[in-house]
Amino acid sequence: MKIGIFTNNFTPLVNGVVVSISTFRKGLEKLGHEVFVFAPRFKGYDDQDSRIFRFPSVSTSYKAKYPVPLPTIRSAERFIKKNGLDLIHAQHPWGVASSALKLARKLSLPIVFTNHTRYEFYIDYVPPLLPKHLAIKLIERMAARYANKTDVVIAPTPGIKDYLIKNGVRESLIRILPSGIDFSILESAPDAKLRERFNIPQDHKIILYFGRVGPEKNLITILEAYKHILKEEKKTALIVAGGTKGAESYLEFLKQSAVKLDIAHKTHFTGIVEPEERGGYFREGDVFIHSSLSETQGLIITDSMAFGVPVVAIRASGVVDIVVDGENGLIMDNSAKALASGVLRVLRDNELRDKLSRGAKKSAQEYTVEAVTSRLEKVYQEVLIRKRV
Repeated sequence: MKIGIFTNNFTPLVNGVVVSISTFRKGLEKLGHEVFVFAPRFKGYDDQDSRIFRFPSVSTSYKAKYPVPLPTIRSAERFIKKNGLDLIHAQHPWGVASSALKLARKLSLPIVFTNHTRYEFYIDYVPPLLPKHLAIKLIERMAARYANKTDVVIAPTPGIKDYLIKNGVRESLIRILPSGIDFSILESAPDAKLRERFNIPQDHKIILYFGRVGPEKNLITILEAYKHILKEEKKTALIVAGGTKGAESYLEFLKQSAVKLDIAHKTHFTGIVEPEERGGYFREGDVFIHSSLSETQGLIITDSMAFGVPVVAIRASGVVDIVVDGENGLIMDNSAKALASGVLRVLRDNELRDKLSRGAKKSAQEYTVEAVTSRLEKVYQEVLIRKRV
């Protein structure tokens, strides 16, 4: 098959969607398929891959500075015809994906859509043209309307399937398919050398957060939880690994919050980490702490599990589809005290920590890139057969 992936997020961006696309692309190519990526052009970034098509775009200056693709499809249509694509796979319900839907209709190609995001949690990244509650309703309706125009909708977890149905997406269109873990990339990552970089003593436990650094990740709760933890366990350090291009102001807010909470001396912010480096961070973490309420799947949780790092997470959609309380991690209520109590349990109870670590490694096997890519291949075959009938 020749597959065209349409995405608003691709290199040089670093986030879960980019990791998911890159992982599936690698898996599909191992199976003998050709994968082409259609994404906005990033100023100053040049691709060395002839299978990547860049849409003209304009830069934005509102919060996260993602490029906005221009609504042009003629050159993309020529690229598709030249390479003989068999199907289109959209990763968003707007932006580049709008062109994906138009091209699929015009060229009579099947189109698959993956719903990566709980869009209502990302409303702060959109200029405030409407009251927040109205903007959320509008965005959810737009996303559902888009999904219903495609041939198959992929939901990463059962919880997101329920969320899509609630928003009006036809259940018959939805297939549950998580993104995968590329163990080879994780295992080959260089050591992060966190103790050396941040002067963390050997007898200190490292509490690790890894992921985007944005308001939708509820990170202030992690900082407040660490204040509680530090009162009872002095020999700990908190690592906040990751960042978001264009969201430096939020990172600065978190740093200032750490100062106000009097935890700055034990809290370390790494800034943006390249995807191929993330394995080194999990290798050195003792507990993975997760506070986001906006996950569709929580890819970074599965990465943590691959290294057997116990997960302590706030109960939220997506998360509860991966973390089984008491088996491969702990699920806590949405409060700093509750999150802190979970981390303290893991730090103090060696038997519990070992049990969760074993459970995490076992769970991670369900998300290998080989296993999930094989399932994606079957979804593609399904829509191609249906299109031919």
